[in-house]
Amino acid sequence: MKGFKELRIDTPYAGGKKILVLGTSKFLLPCANGKFFNTGHHSTETLVPMYHFDKAGFQFDFATPDGAPLALEEWTFPMAVGYEDKLHEVRNKFKGQLEAPLKYEDIDEGLDSYAAIFLPGGHGPIIDMHTYESLGKLLRSANAKAITTITLCHGPSALRSAAVGGDFPYKDYKIVVFPDSMDKMSPKFGYLPGYLSEDYLIESKLKALGCKVQNKSMDDSICVDRELITGCSQQASQKLAAAALKVLGEKFGFKAE
Repeated sequence: MKGFKELRIDTPYAGGKKILVLGTSKFLLPCANGKFFNTGHHSTETLVPMYHFDKAGFQFDFATPDGAPLALEEWTFPMAVGYEDKLHEVRNKFKGQLEAPLKYEDIDEGLDSYAAIFLPGGHGPIIDMHTYESLGKLLRSANAKAITTITLCHGPSALRSAAVGGDFPYKDYKIVVFPDSMDKMSPKFGYLPGYLSEDYLIESKLKALGCKVQNKSMDDSICVDRELITGCSQQASQKLAAAALKVLGEKFGFKAE
């Protein structure tokens, strides 16, 4: 990601609601050739938004399917040229929670304690997040209550869980998402160690559920449609955080830009 900068917080959030970070504890993504990609949540896609949310005055709760530590792509930290220290700062601040999160099923479906939900990206979410009915219940509740829901890159795969055990609430929503074309291309230049099965190509899966994908390539685009804020790729991490804080600021009476 290029363009990291501090956001100006004129009046930090002073309310009691938190941001709920819902992620995976899984690291190994199987490829069609039997090899595994060592993944998790991309450090920039996870910690850049968290850094800005923290500076704006928000606290966090974290949850994974099994209560195991949130999976982070350790090898992506050195890619954060010029702002890697910010990633380590926020990670260290919330280290205890990241290593001992709640389980999805521990979260009250009423979501009364939360100002927003954050579904960070990285290839980790496509391993399993779309399969959990407990996660789907939380997302359907967030949609029904218009709770700001923030996600980027492969994180939107988690939205698919809302179709498990209920009606998919994001039909006809405009989104941006990591394109299938890039996942199909990446084994050719050695990023993925093999091709992904169709179930892991999330752009086509979300389109089949009725989402209206706006981007054609991997870029820094973001999209705000009702309560859902999406970013296309790691490149959008800074812009996603700024857009989310603008929405939350208007909703809760603080200013960040």
